[in-house]
Amino acid sequence: MKNLNLIENILSKLIGADDYSVFATDTDSYELFFVHGKLETVRKSVHSSAQASVYVDHDGKRGCANFGIGVSADEAEITRKANEALARANMIYDENYSIPSDSQPFDKTVGSNLCGKDEKQIGEAVANAVMQACRKDDCGINALEVFVTKRVSTVRNSRGVDKTQTKFTVSIEAIPTCDSEEESVELFETYTYGSLDADAITREIEARIEDVSARAQAIKPAFKIDCPVILNPYEIRTLFEEITSDADFARIYQRANQHSVGDFWQTSAAKDKLNVTMRGIMKDSPASALFDRDGTALCDRKIIQQGQIVAGYGSHRFAQYLGEQPTGAIACIDVECGNTPISEMLSLPHLECVYLSGLQVDLYNDYIGGEIRLAYYFDGQKRIPVTGIAMSGKLSEVLDTLTLSKESALLGAYRGPEKIRLEKMNVF
Repeated sequence: MKNLNLIENILSKLIGADDYSVFATDTDSYELFFVHGKLETVRKSVHSSAQASVYVDHDGKRGCANFGIGVSADEAEITRKANEALARANMIYDENYSIPSDSQPFDKTVGSNLCGKDEKQIGEAVANAVMQACRKDDCGINALEVFVTKRVSTVRNSRGVDKTQTKFTVSIEAIPTCDSEEESVELFETYTYGSLDADAITREIEARIEDVSARAQAIKPAFKIDCPVILNPYEIRTLFEEITSDADFARIYQRANQHSVGDFWQTSAAKDKLNVTMRGIMKDSPASALFDRDGTALCDRKIIQQGQIVAGYGSHRFAQYLGEQPTGAIACIDVECGNTPISEMLSLPHLECVYLSGLQVDLYNDYIGGEIRLAYYFDGQKRIPVTGIAMSGKLSEVLDTLTLSKESALLGAYRGPEKIRLEKMNVF
């Protein structure tokens, strides 16, 4: 960000401030927009912004206030916002904490096969991979948007931190559509990748086109469905985002967690035991990072082992409050796979959920469930697309019945079993 030095200079001279930090981002994006397979628009987007924090120690406490800064902000505007933040910080009474310190400048790139490649070639490769999936009559991609992004993040503070990291990602927004004589059915899909795998993109879009075709044929079953439920990566990711959030230091400090270190998510009778590691860098994940917004270096931590919570994780501030070693605000969730092949899972009667209105996981009420917009019911012989149903269960009981697939999948910040089978779910 071109005015980063100016921002830091103003903050360093701010009378009454005890510390400051600045987190700045510069984003370059190459964007392609297609309608019915035809390229309509190519756009280059550049955006810069910064978030500054002012810290004040007063009355035995610490206050912090934040403010945003645009790339066009001049000295007068930055000074005004800094003084307003200073006044707000004096009205906040948090327990004392320090901000990260470091005297070694840091400038690295998060590993990716996108590094060094021409953005136009990447965009074309992604678009071709999506279009390769359009092989089904009366079905295709109604609209497609491709974003090839380079993001440079820098954090500086009053304690010597000066860190920069560069990340490359590619994102897709696609609308698979299937037309019939009666109606047109479409789905909206979004994906973000930390690396490029054209074949994997084609396979994913092919599967979604099959799903949108099935959605047009789906029925509301007139019979009771009583069988195990199979979840796919989108819902699995939501499940583990909720489970892992319970071990976040901020949640623990605020006494909002339902489980503590030493507690068990699963009993000894559990089929497949959970093993979960939070990671700063996870190969090919767009959520990988070398440090967080505070400038804390991210480090891996195993938080669930054999179904038991063995550690927490979290930011520099809340780690201090709890007397723990900080991991930084890590986002990547790495779940150990099981030993059951997907083919074996799918060979037995099941209800495979493909689209939900959103998996609902409520730790406080020990609940898991959701409205099912599309699922495949397999009775042992026939595979029938169904819709208009819902499911619910008691989370603590359901977790003991998990079967984790041998095959893995990567979706955003989640890597782990591609499919999970749940029992004790009520389908209605």
